Amino acid sequence: MMKDKKRFIYRVMKKKEWDDFKKKKRFYGNAFDLESGFIHLSTKSQIKDTINRYFQDQENIVILQICETKIKENIRWEISTNNQLFPHLYGFLELFDVKKVSNVY
Repeated sequence: MMKDKKRFIYRVMKKKEWDDFKKKKRFYGNAFDLESGFIHLSTKSQIKDTINRYFQDQENIVILQICETKIKENIRWEISTNNQLFPHLYGFLELFDVKKVSNVY
C-alpha cells in the first residue's frame, strides 16, 4: 500500500501575527480573515501573487507551511477574485499544524 504524499498549503502573514500565534497557540485570522469569515491560505504557486497583492510594501513577512491533511476537513477550495481556486480555512489554525516557517525579508 502506498503512503499518501503530504501536500502543503501556506499562510502568508506579518511577523507580529506569527509572534502572537506562537504565544496563543491558535490563530483565528487577522481583521481581513475575520471580515471574510475564513482564513485565507495559498498554494505554493500562489504565494508570490499573494505577497504582491496584500503585502507588497510591508516588511517582516513570514510564510507558514501547513500540512493540508491536518486541516483538510475545514478547508474549502473556492474561486477568488482572480478566478483561481484558493484554499480557505473555515476554523482556526493550531500551532502544531505549522510544519515550517520561512522569512520573506
